[in-house]
Formats: sequence, structure tokens, C-alpha cells
Amino acid sequence: MKNKVIEVTVKYIKEIDGIKYFTGDSSVGEDLNATVILAEACPFYREDVDEELFLDDVVTCYNCRFRRWAHFGFSCYKDFPVG
Repeated sequence: MKNKVIEVTVKYIKEIDGIKYFTGDSSVGEDLNATVILAEACPFYREDVDEELFLDDVVTCYNCRFRRWAHFGFSCYKDFPVG
């Protein structure tokens, strides 16, 4: 699992103006799977309130209460602590 997390972090997490962003595309299966890998490995993952969920019944960064939408994708309030 750790190797997968490192691969995802290297491929998708980009720092822009001092903030780390997940830059994948939620409509691409591989990119969505990357957010599942990160969320499952994250000690801080907490599901957001129902109104803010992106996908039902999926543990993914897109559903995390610490995710913040941005122009580049989304950032993590916990600074993507798994990597």
C-alpha cells in the first residue's frame, strides 16, 4: 500500500504557490482510484456531511471533510499527510 501511496503522491500532488493540490480529473477512473488510495491510507480522513459528498458510499478524498475545492483540483486542509 505504501508504494501505491508514494506513486499517487508523485503523480498527482503538485505544489502551486506553496499549497499542495490533487490535480487529477474526477471523471477519469485512474485519477478517481488515486483519491481512494490516498483516503484509505490517510489517518485524518473523515467523511464530509451528506450535502457535500461527491460520491455515495466511497472512501475518497473527494468525500473528505478536509478537502477544499480549488481551480487546480482540490487541496487538503491536513496537507496530504500520507506520502
